[in-house]
Amino acid sequence: MLLMSEESKVFLQNHLPNLLEEETVNGILDPLGEFIDEKGFAPPNYYDYNDLGREAQKVYDDIYYQNCQKQN
Repeated sequence: MLLMSEESKVFLQNHLPNLLEEETVNGILDPLGEFIDEKGFAPPNYYDYNDLGREAQKVYDDIYYQNCQKQN
């Protein structure tokens, strides 16, 4: 099981529930990144995150940092 906060689990359950079954970091982060690209930016210029994009990016960062930090 991958490490993530309870808030990240709730976000995934609400938006991408199939990702909770993934066993690899890339198995979650790749589709989550695509989700952010598709639904996470605000018009008119699409350079800034919308509220959903900010929340999704926090989940992405949480999963990345909890599972990809170098171990000493």
